[in-house]
Amino acid sequence: MTSTQQLAHSTQRNGAPCVLFAVCCLLISGCDRLMRNGDLQLTGTLELTEHAVGARVPGRVATLLVQDGDEVSAGQVLATLDRFDQATRDADRIQALFKAGGATQQAVEQAGLSLEDQQVVSPVTGVVLVKVHEAGEVVGAGAPIVIIGDRSSLWVRVFVPEGKVNQVYLQQPATLRFDGLARTYGGHISFIAPKAEFTPRNVQTVEERITQTFAVKVTVDQPDPSLRPGVAADVIIHLKGDR
Repeated sequence: MTSTQQLAHSTQRNGAPCVLFAVCCLLISGCDRLMRNGDLQLTGTLELTEHAVGARVPGRVATLLVQDGDEVSAGQVLATLDRFDQATRDADRIQALFKAGGATQQAVEQAGLSLEDQQVVSPVTGVVLVKVHEAGEVVGAGAPIVIIGDRSSLWVRVFVPEGKVNQVYLQQPATLRFDGLARTYGGHISFIAPKAEFTPRNVQTVEERITQTFAVKVTVDQPDPSLRPGVAADVIIHLKGDR
C-alpha cells in the first residue's frame, strides 16, 4: 500500500468521527443564530437596572440603615447625614413658629428641603446590591452611598450581527428562556446601540469574535420573583424582514 493509499485509508478509518463531530458543531452553532422560521436566537445574561443613590449635599454619613441584600421600598430612608438631627430640630421649630404666625410658608418649605437634603432615600422598590460607603465616612454631593437593584426592570443584553440589525427595531417582540425555568417570558427590544462594536470575547466563539455586532437590550415584559439576575438566557427575536 502506498503512502497516499495509507493516508486515505487512515482518513476513512479515523476521520469519519471527526467529520461528523465538526458537522454537529456547525449545526449546533448555527442554531444559536438563525432558526428555521427565520427568527434570531442569541444568548445573554439576565441583568437588572441599578440605581446609584446618594445625598444631594456633601457630609458625613451618620447612620446607614440597610445591609447588602435588604429589600427596600420606594421612598424608604437608606441613610442620614451628620446634620440630620439638627435639620429635624430646625424643621420642627419653624413649623411651630409658622403655626403661631411667626414664620412664613416659604421658611417652612426651606426647612423641609434642608431636612430632605440630610436623608438618602430609595427612588425605587428593590434590593440593596452594594453599600458603597459606611457610617462615619465623608461623601460628596451626589456620590453614591448605596446601589439599589430594581427587580421590576429586568433585561438581557445580546449582540445582533450587523447583517441582521436592519431587521431589529425598538419595541420589537421577543421570547426569553432562562436556565432552570420551564416557562418562557415575553419581552421587547428597549435599546439598540447606535454604533457597531466587535463581539465581546466572552459571549461567542473564537470565529465570531471578529464579527461586528450591535448591542441590543431586551426587557422582560412581566418579571416575577423566580427571575434572578445572573442566570443565563436564550433570547429569540422575531424578525420580520428588513425595515
